[in-house]
Amino acid sequence: MNEPRTDTLSYPLSHTLSHTLSHTQAPADLVMPALPQLITTVAYGIGAVIFVIYALYLSKRHRSAVPLLLLLGSVLTLYLEPVVDLLGNAVHPQIAQYNVLTTNGHPVPLAVLVGYIWYFAALPLLCFDKIRARTLKQNFVWKSYAAVVFTAALVEQIPLHFGVWVYYGYQPFKLGYMPSWWFFVNTTAVIVPFLLTYALIPKLKGLKQIALVLIMPSGAFMGHAAAGWPMYNALGTDTLNFPQWIIQGSSLLSVLLSLLVVWVVMAIIDLPRR
Repeated sequence: MNEPRTDTLSYPLSHTLSHTLSHTQAPADLVMPALPQLITTVAYGIGAVIFVIYALYLSKRHRSAVPLLLLLGSVLTLYLEPVVDLLGNAVHPQIAQYNVLTTNGHPVPLAVLVGYIWYFAALPLLCFDKIRARTLKQNFVWKSYAAVVFTAALVEQIPLHFGVWVYYGYQPFKLGYMPSWWFFVNTTAVIVPFLLTYALIPKLKGLKQIALVLIMPSGAFMGHAAAGWPMYNALGTDTLNFPQWIIQGSSLLSVLLSLLVVWVVMAIIDLPRR
């Protein structure tokens, strides 16, 4: 009778666990700075109030629930934050945080919630007349893409400077305090749900329009993951000891995928070029 093989058990369990856990860990015991958190929450909250009022205005003007549904969809997109934080090596200090949500061990503060209201709803609300008239073109989308990249790179700089959230581990090609791959991938997460809602709104009548509330966060997940997966995996290593050129290459690949994904979605929905 053959003896049972034991070579698969030749490594001690402790060795296996240490190998499995060899990835960059989020910094522990971070304290949220009180005044910067308050200022960020108020500033982002003012932006949220502006777009809530604008959504109400559009809803009344066009006698349509769609602007309000887009607003609710942007709120629900909050569930994107803890997931991409975990995969992209970002964290909001938990101690003294105005916490509204925690999943995957990553707490999300109130500032992100009110920020998401305008971050994701601004483009479809500002383009609502184009959505109704069916006049959206690819060149306008690319201009919007550039504007969102610029905005994404700008709005985080001051909160990052004061530690309202932190990107940890080795993340290359920073612009100010923010790794550049983040603002391209974040932009994809904004543009993809915008394009999906543009394509689907004419097909959704009556109660079917409620689907927009789910399409927006799902589209944001689709856009972020489709462009961000190279960096998700590169940052899932011990980034301080992992070959830096692989992380740098993954960062550039995520930027290229961001552009590619937006182009693919426009091609799928057959958006005119000009």
